[in-house]
Amino acid sequence: MVKVLSGMRGSGKTTLLALFSDWLRNGGADDDRIVYINMEAPENDSLLNYQGLYGYIRKRLCAGRFTYVLIDEVQRCPGYENAIQSLLIRGHIDLYVAGSNAPFFSDVPYVEIRVLPLSFAEYLLFSRARVPGKEEELKEFSVPIPAPGGTGAPDRPAVPVPPRQAFPVRTDRRLPRRKEQAERLIRQEAFNNYLSFGGLPFAAALGGDAGLIRQCVEGIYNTALIRDVAGQPGIGDIPLLEHVARTLSRSTGRPAGAKNIAALIGAALIGATAIGAKGRKISSGTAETYMKALVAAFVFFHAGRFDIKTGKHLKTPGKYYVTDTGVRNLLLEPSPPDLTGQVENVVCLELLRRGSWVCTGRHGGDEISFVAFTESPDEGGGRAYFQITDTLRDADAIERKISALQRIPGDHPRYLISLDETPSRPDAGGVIRLNLLDWLLA
Repeated sequence: MVKVLSGMRGSGKTTLLALFSDWLRNGGADDDRIVYINMEAPENDSLLNYQGLYGYIRKRLCAGRFTYVLIDEVQRCPGYENAIQSLLIRGHIDLYVAGSNAPFFSDVPYVEIRVLPLSFAEYLLFSRARVPGKEEELKEFSVPIPAPGGTGAPDRPAVPVPPRQAFPVRTDRRLPRRKEQAERLIRQEAFNNYLSFGGLPFAAALGGDAGLIRQCVEGIYNTALIRDVAGQPGIGDIPLLEHVARTLSRSTGRPAGAKNIAALIGAALIGATAIGAKGRKISSGTAETYMKALVAAFVFFHAGRFDIKTGKHLKTPGKYYVTDTGVRNLLLEPSPPDLTGQVENVVCLELLRRGSWVCTGRHGGDEISFVAFTESPDEGGGRAYFQITDTLRDADAIERKISALQRIPGDHPRYLISLDETPSRPDAGGVIRLNLLDWLLA
């Protein structure tokens, strides 16, 4: 069986393959039993056809011994599935491939491992941000050390001590409250950066340099657009592709069908350096081709609509979410990003990271932000319902969202997620209100 790492360019697939290769060596595998190929390296241009790829790997196989084959950006080789199928027939081979396009294996058994940008919890660790509860965050709450043998004023500056020692020994009852407030502020600041810069690992490692991060995100996005999207069949107009991506980004949280996207593009003001003059008509078929290509390259995720009453998938338009919030902000420039769309985008991606099958829901006349299944909706299994909002201040809107959840029959969990601080307990109707940051770090 082939193990496939799939995900947007820049999400960390290459690093995972390199780490796995090191793990194999540390476990005792000889170098000649590990075949690593980066299909984008210039020295591998001769392997950009499946005959060349198969022939090269066949010569590297170890007779009578297991060989590990790792191929990065495998989609660069037309017909790669033929080479992989031929290799599997030979046996004594363990195959791992990484790709920035959806895998295509019609006759080859495979398991797909989706690689997404960093979660908020991973972002905190990866960027070496100050994680709430750690000593380095609490230096301002250090305990002064008294002079030896006395109880008067300290004779040297305060020094940091572990928080468990710092707070209980102080008589000032306000300090625990200050500590909690400081942790909340630190966490909120980190989350604001996460929303702004996104979770692409390389960008997260740049330490909050906004200009440098923007250049990094823009470079990754442009490369994905040119190499991973534009290389697909039927994609020949790069400016149109960019406009489709921007229009989808503006539609986050709202149903977006090909007909609607085509109409929005056709009505937009488009400069001569883009795709034409005002009012250029784009067919819904063309729009659909470009939308599917963006999803196939993992730049966007499409959440189809699910009818909760009938248990069937609907053919009406679903919703599209950008795989990285930093990329979404880039696409929305110069307009400021809408917070509601950002929050919904973050929740969708987190549900995917946690292994859920994600759909948008409909129950009668009610709209449900997400229905998260523990396995394919076609196979039944557990599910949970989510309503998403940025704030609970609009009482009427919140009441509509809660009522929609309460009207769904059954005992599946129901959640209302927002940025507001709220106790994590169910209300009288069984709806659990959650703070987004608490949920992301749970």
